[in-house]
Amino acid sequence: MVESNLNPDNTKSTRAKEFQRRPKEPILIIEDKKENQVLLEAICKRIGMETEIAEDGKVALDLASKRSYSLYLVDLMMPVMDGKTFILERKKLEPSAVFIVQTAIDQTEEIIEIMKLGVYDYLLKPLHVEIVSDRLEKALEYVYLKRMESVLIDEESKELKSQLEWLNYKESHRKTNEVNSELYSILNLKTTLMQGSGLGAMSTIIDSIQQIKVDQGKDYLINKEFWDLLYENHEHNMAMMSGLDLAVDIIQNNANLVRRKSEELLGILPSLVESFRTEIEEREIKVNLPVVKQSVYLDFDIESMKLAIHEIITNGLKYSKKKSHFDVFVTFVDGYFCLSAKNNIIEDEYAKQLTNSEKRLIEPFYRIHPPVESFYSKEKFSLGLGLTMVDFILHRHNGMFFIRNAIDHTTEVKADCIIAEIFLPIQNEKETNHE
Repeated sequence: MVESNLNPDNTKSTRAKEFQRRPKEPILIIEDKKENQVLLEAICKRIGMETEIAEDGKVALDLASKRSYSLYLVDLMMPVMDGKTFILERKKLEPSAVFIVQTAIDQTEEIIEIMKLGVYDYLLKPLHVEIVSDRLEKALEYVYLKRMESVLIDEESKELKSQLEWLNYKESHRKTNEVNSELYSILNLKTTLMQGSGLGAMSTIIDSIQQIKVDQGKDYLINKEFWDLLYENHEHNMAMMSGLDLAVDIIQNNANLVRRKSEELLGILPSLVESFRTEIEEREIKVNLPVVKQSVYLDFDIESMKLAIHEIITNGLKYSKKKSHFDVFVTFVDGYFCLSAKNNIIEDEYAKQLTNSEKRLIEPFYRIHPPVESFYSKEKFSLGLGLTMVDFILHRHNGMFFIRNAIDHTTEVKADCIIAEIFLPIQNEKETNHE
């Protein structure tokens, strides 16, 4: 028995595709029954995926040796070679392969045995169109994200080596360049104060008021619009001062590093993202958070790491293109736990400056973009100090912070993106506190 509802005008079949990310290779359907082949092929077509069909595991192995597939949709009970044997044989050649299994046996023991094969998911027969569609959509995005994670690991390993060489070079030249560093900071601060709302704008507004104020004896008459602008800039200035106070507080106080499991650090992500709900919805950004099964021990101060990750999210969302993705990944590279955030950037004249300026992004007061006014209330730090403080916090954690521009090869059209990366050294299990 098969439950079917394959109306091509179905709402889900015409859903918006702007957030859809998936591999381009077809799905291999491994099924011996013709009616199920037809149904599964129609469901795949409904969600916009091409398919190929194998009537048993032996044929499927032969097909898979000749080309790549996004995932394998496998029936367990088949003649010649059953689904279990196919999965075990294919995993020898393609360890990262993703399998969805079909079974008619709805028993806990059987389901456990199926999942032990290392499959992504299972479907119970009779097949229901909506359930199969939903599971396939999720599996395809999982494949996409796993492939992106693999690319990130390779890139991060190379980047880690490159950045360590840069840090060593920077440290060896620190003393000889102290005057230059101070001069750069002063120039950066001057530029920042003159951008957007704040002290620069306030001075301009006061000059304008001075020219058009009306003397009424003991009082001056000031245009309401000018006063509103003046007060708005006052609020920006107060936010700047608050950010400076917070930065000084972090610098003057030692971090309380406590050995905790990595999932405790990852546990703060959902609430941090939720605090940006309005900005995410206004920009129509889809946020993808990591699902990590591996657990390691890290030494970190939970409050200061919240500030660091909040700043990374702020920076990423602030400069993201509309209707794009903000992806957070976790990888493990050369003894480090790496939390990466990737966003596709707005293509403007400022984006062109990133390639030659990425190593300067953590300098105090340095900005490429002018302030984004709609985000000023979200910024814990201002004046271009946000990434500087992330770098400082990670240094306190014996870790590292890097931010770099890259090309996103996972989208339909290659796109410029920014990847911000936190590296924390992995510790052994013994609990230790550091003051």
